[in-house]
Amino acid sequence: MGLKPAFRIEANNSDITATIRERFRSLTITDNAGIQSDSLTITLADNIPERPIMIPNTGAELAVWIGYDQQAVKMGLYIVDEVELSGPPNVMMIRAKSAPQKKTPAGKSALQTQKWRSWDADMTLGGLVATIAQEHGMEPSVPADLTAQKLPHLDQVGESDINLITRVVKTYDAFAKPANGKLLVVKKALSETVSGTPLPIVTVDAKELTDWSVTIQERESYSSVTATWYDQDAAEEKAVTVGEGEPVKALRHGYKNEAEAKAAAQSELDGRSRGQSTLSFTLPGRTDLIAESRLKLTGLRPGINQEWLVTRVTHTIDGSGYRVSGAAETPK
Repeated sequence: MGLKPAFRIEANNSDITATIRERFRSLTITDNAGIQSDSLTITLADNIPERPIMIPNTGAELAVWIGYDQQAVKMGLYIVDEVELSGPPNVMMIRAKSAPQKKTPAGKSALQTQKWRSWDADMTLGGLVATIAQEHGMEPSVPADLTAQKLPHLDQVGESDINLITRVVKTYDAFAKPANGKLLVVKKALSETVSGTPLPIVTVDAKELTDWSVTIQERESYSSVTATWYDQDAAEEKAVTVGEGEPVKALRHGYKNEAEAKAAAQSELDGRSRGQSTLSFTLPGRTDLIAESRLKLTGLRPGINQEWLVTRVTHTIDGSGYRVSGAAETPK
């Protein structure tokens, strides 16, 4: 007998699994790499007129576990931001995101509000993220090798906190996003946890795939990238180059010091070396496939049997069972 898909859902720390299961039609979780918010959609049958489903409040926090039988894995914390009612047949769709859109009962608040303030020079990246995370009721999470990185003076002029952090960490080929109740800074394409531990490589053989598709494309690429910075002591503009050979990409933006310019040039070079080929796939559900992890394909053909960097994973449980679909690209 095959494994039976399972899920568990808590709303504001109260288990509502039994209530959801009674009217359950489907559950979908989308895990995105990069700054795009992760999302959750729950679809319920609201077809008993004398017992309509209570409409949930926006801002409710939903913790979700999925898996098989009694072995479910926590997939994240999502905050309800939209409820859709339709019919016939009467259906309720509850949509939630990992990023809060307003203040939640647990004290988390939106990161999109524009602010006007300045940040002193020599504040560390870890200090900046910790301060903003605390203001929004979240926990900070910054890679160990970036935590002590000193920052120049920053002006936040009509800019949201999430935009500010995104602007700062882009220099280090990283991105920022709220997820699972934390404010994360994640280095792109390294397939590591925030502590620097490599994520497990997920191996999938051809016989496990329901379907797959690979697109090989030509992208503008560079062998080296140059960035400029202003040397205050010498009172002149200087340049730093990463990589070797032609063609050369010259960044238009000037930087405040050599370290910042070099980091920005490396970020641009790394980004250009990713994504020459893209993969889409579907297979029976497995919880170890997550965005930013590595997927190793076997049993197909040369050029496809290799490691891929996962950029998006969608987990779906419905009347057909549990399945995973996703997208990936060639790593650098």
